Amino acid sequence: MATTLSTIESYMIAEGLKYSQHDDYIRTSFATDLYKDQDGDSSVFIIARVEEDGEYFKLMAPNLYHYPPDGPNTSEVFRILLGVCWRSKLIKYEYDERDGEIRAIVEFPLEDSQLSAKQFLRCLNGLVQIIDEYHEAIHTAIAGASASLDEAEDAADNIRKADRILRAAGIDRSKPYVGSDGTVRFEE
Repeated sequence: MATTLSTIESYMIAEGLKYSQHDDYIRTSFATDLYKDQDGDSSVFIIARVEEDGEYFKLMAPNLYHYPPDGPNTSEVFRILLGVCWRSKLIKYEYDERDGEIRAIVEFPLEDSQLSAKQFLRCLNGLVQIIDEYHEAIHTAIAGASASLDEAEDAADNIRKADRILRAAGIDRSKPYVGSDGTVRFEE
């Protein structure tokens, strides 16, 4: 009982997610709080793919970062990337030494099992959350400085706490208003 792209598509439809289907993959994107792509956009794009006749599942975020193979802070960059893999357990970072691409990926064999909606959504949400949470540390290391995974986790945790407080108060964080005195107000 192999998993197909149609199965993954049905999970995305059930969750109301926007996507586009291509020959052998499904593409979607998610807004992020901390991660910014190379154009400065606060979003990450994700590809879902099944291989080996539906017996192998991949969910990846390609082109997250680029770091030259002969970069000056290589050991710090790889220390941070491997540290994220150690702490998260869900994702791994891959590095293409030919062009410097860094991507995040979740992959595992399904063999004779069907990928469930719950598994798919956990992988999808986890991938986006982990990319967002550790962005500052990875970005700092790529920029040439020493980075801290603990500080990245603390910053992400503070944003999640602030979001919970705003939601509990019925405030939409996406609609801020900056007054003439510089005070930020949110619409209820």
